[in-house]
Amino acid sequence: MKNKKILALALTMLFLLSLTSLSTVEAEEPLIGEDDNYSKESRIETEVTFRWTVYRNSTRDYVFTVEVEGDIQGWVKEVSPDYFVLDENKPYEIVTVTIEVPKHPGLDVTSGSVVFTYREIDGTVRESISKDISVKVVGMAPVPESNTIVGGFPNPLPPPLDNPYGAFGLNLLIWFAISWVFYFMISPIIHGFTKKTKTDVDEMIILLLRRPVLLLILIYGFIDSIMKLNLGLGIRATVYQIYMILVVIIGIVITYRIIIAILNQIAKERGGPETPFNQVLRPVLEKVFAIIILIGGLIMVLRVIGIEVTALLAGAGVIGLVIAFAAQDTLGNFFSGMHLLVDRPFSIGDIILLESGEYCRVEEIGMRSTKLYNIREHEGIILPNNSLANQKIVNIAKPDTTIRVRIEVGVAYGSDVQMVKQILKEVAEEHPGVINDEKHEIVVTFREFADSSLDFSLRVWIDKIPRQWRIMGDIRERIDQRFREENIEIPFPQRTVWFHEMKKN
Repeated sequence: MKNKKILALALTMLFLLSLTSLSTVEAEEPLIGEDDNYSKESRIETEVTFRWTVYRNSTRDYVFTVEVEGDIQGWVKEVSPDYFVLDENKPYEIVTVTIEVPKHPGLDVTSGSVVFTYREIDGTVRESISKDISVKVVGMAPVPESNTIVGGFPNPLPPPLDNPYGAFGLNLLIWFAISWVFYFMISPIIHGFTKKTKTDVDEMIILLLRRPVLLLILIYGFIDSIMKLNLGLGIRATVYQIYMILVVIIGIVITYRIIIAILNQIAKERGGPETPFNQVLRPVLEKVFAIIILIGGLIMVLRVIGIEVTALLAGAGVIGLVIAFAAQDTLGNFFSGMHLLVDRPFSIGDIILLESGEYCRVEEIGMRSTKLYNIREHEGIILPNNSLANQKIVNIAKPDTTIRVRIEVGVAYGSDVQMVKQILKEVAEEHPGVINDEKHEIVVTFREFADSSLDFSLRVWIDKIPRQWRIMGDIRERIDQRFREENIEIPFPQRTVWFHEMKKN
């Protein structure tokens, strides 16, 4: 009995050792890592790439060959590498298989296998490992049910029109009828509802959309009818791409027209064609929106035809940053001009006071600079919008064209204060350019005791800003004349200098 137990134990140990040796052999075989997706989608005449990492996974050296089998074999553009060696210097290799979908693929989904064949570098026994791959062709219209019309209904035409060609003709007539029903019945009904709204924008948009939508329905109906002919996969893909490109073009036109309609409405609400918005900002906005719409449409067209635009957008972004840094002053003036036109701190014809003390009339507001007229010095001034927007500006024309000015007067000590105030007020009242009513009172103030004079301030209202300097000069002349008549002295600063003579010893 004891010998039987020893024999059983020995057999068990031998069995476990055999399993260990088998697992070791299996573990020493090359390993192919699947670190990719092997069922991919692609468009006509575009490429997809599959990747695998082949590991040596032992101390042995191997020779590998790679080839593609199955229906997808005819789509293979490149296998890289298709022959390689794994040894201690190169324990792994990345293998790529590039598939290009032909113009006429024939099938929506094509599959195959990538076969990795290997042997030991000094051996003759070959082993193989297969990896399945598949490519689904996208970007095409779905295949319609054979010999049907709109909605998937069977072709009701009698022989000899009970075939795909008859379905094509009947389907085309149905879509033509649908488009004209929309144009002559549904669209006027919608237009009738928009007339009841307070704004005119929705009505303009409906009128702008009638013909483009009619064209879209006709194009879609034509494409849908062609698909009833059970064309080949490549032809279907080409027709569908043409359809999508036409849709994008019509969408660009519709979007641009809607934006123009909105800008027209804004210009109308802001005062018509003579406003700065309509003359300056609107043309700029039209160009900016046109560029944005065209770039967006181009990107969509490129995506439809299967061109990857990510790299192009990244390059455009870098170029945009370079241009922005190079033209930051110009861009700053441009956006400052938009700010001035939208915020409207002043309008053309307004009189403004700059920080430099210049009184200027606004002649023109451009997107880069603003043209001013110095009404005192008879000079034309062109200021960059960025400089104008970043300084304190007093709009003297707001809230109206009247302006309040101050005239400072000093009289000698000992003068009759009440008489001085009475003279100043009478002089201001006598001048026809001075406004004197309940809202525009003449104010005379005894300001202070100065070093050599009693200082008074006369504040008056003048009806027009450009007349202020002439009227102020007239008032000063009349004040001087009245002071002379009343023997009121206007002092001037005096200094007494004492000389002290040093006595000699």
